[in-house]
Amino acid sequence: MPKTQINLDGWQDYRGNAAGSLLYVETSHTSEVPVRDQLNENGKGFLYEPNYETSTYGLMSCYNVKAVNAILKAKSRYILFGTRYEGLSDSEMRNKYLIMGYMRIDKIKDVRTRHIQRYMANPELEEPECMQMEHNWAVYGPMRFVSMNDSFVVTDEILKEWGYRGHASRQLKAVFKKEHLEQIIKYLDEKEDMIDEYIATVDEYKEALEEG
Repeated sequence: MPKTQINLDGWQDYRGNAAGSLLYVETSHTSEVPVRDQLNENGKGFLYEPNYETSTYGLMSCYNVKAVNAILKAKSRYILFGTRYEGLSDSEMRNKYLIMGYMRIDKIKDVRTRHIQRYMANPELEEPECMQMEHNWAVYGPMRFVSMNDSFVVTDEILKEWGYRGHASRQLKAVFKKEHLEQIIKYLDEKEDMIDEYIATVDEYKEALEEG
């Protein structure tokens, strides 16, 4: 269950195909679990996506809009969250490409107007990515995130064996078909759900930002 239940009025039900699109997440260097980069450690912005707290992506900020729009255009039912792990742990997972969580898309909403209105009311903010776009879709649905050690490791060998082009890097745009999606989901479902720890960690970061 999300920490904060949002108002779902105006959200559309979504029925996607049995496929999972990989989405890269910039993650923190100062936590053991690979949470989103709330503190802008990677110089990509103070990130609020994926938003574990509300079980959404794209609602709290206008970020990675083109990627999410493409996922919906491809009719993927799942988003698989991947990262190159550079957190506190010195385990063998360091610098490997991990899938640490997933989201099943149940509902979608075009939130372009929401983000533009917020920008117009706060012009000191950076112009939102969606300003020049027709749509800015946010997605909602159950999420599951696991520890760094329990994450699914994506390697060039697995990609080649499964018949996907590309390498295990931030540029990888793989859309995993049903049989491989099910393997990844089953693997993650057998591990302990750590989303409460993810939420607690980013809450600490938000408090530090407010104090700063």
